[in-house]
Amino acid sequence: MVVDGDTFRALMRQFPAGVTIVTFDDKGTLGGLAVSSFCSLSMEPPLVLVCIDREVASHDAIARAGTFGVSVCAADQWQLAQDFANPKQDKQALLEATPHSLTDGGAPLLDGCVATMACSVVAAHEAGDHTIYVGQVESGVVDESREPLAYCRSGSGSFTPA
Repeated sequence: MVVDGDTFRALMRQFPAGVTIVTFDDKGTLGGLAVSSFCSLSMEPPLVLVCIDREVASHDAIARAGTFGVSVCAADQWQLAQDFANPKQDKQALLEATPHSLTDGGAPLLDGCVATMACSVVAAHEAGDHTIYVGQVESGVVDESREPLAYCRSGSGSFTPA
């Protein structure tokens, strides 16, 4: 027997996750979305994965772009993450108003994050209602002076190692 959707959501809310903003350049239109389904996949080659709902507009844009940026949010960037999670928010306008740099592939990398990385899509796998995009990390920057944003039980906060 498989758990129902409400039970599954309750189970997953117990797992703390980092918050990332995945960005892209879709034929000259910048876009992005907040993603907590992100993790490292391989050291050699350096691979990460992001899981994107097939119903969101960004899903196909990432496939078309072939590259994406990942900005790992700092503890004070909760509102920015909320804005990128809001489907009614114009992401092009949001990116134009948010300080950022561009990867060689044109994807925005947001300023003030604990880490940013430029990725090339090397594989895509359908799984349930999402696609798992595998990205090879081409470059990255870390700012260890900032605390990362953590998300758990529908709330956010900073993470401080014990």
